[in-house]
Amino acid sequence: MQKEIYDTANVCTCLFWRLSSKGIPPKKIQHLIYDVFNLLREGGSFTVATVNYELEQIGWETSLIDDYCFELIIYILEKEFGYKVTKRVLH
Repeated sequence: MQKEIYDTANVCTCLFWRLSSKGIPPKKIQHLIYDVFNLLREGGSFTVATVNYELEQIGWETSLIDDYCFELIIYILEKEFGYKVTKRVLH
């Protein structure tokens, strides 16, 4: 149990630093993650491009989420919120 908490803390820290390196102020990172979680919470098929498009529609800058950030967010959803995410490879 302790190792999982540690892993999630590391993932959150990594996500925070990754997003802050893109110039997002710390106070806005929480809002961005909240908006991404809201986009994904109802389920469906998502790609990084569709998530970024939806974020742009609600006022965020272009292409804030990259593949790595997306994977970190999916990890948090699976480990902390019990979401089941099925990954598919697009050709």
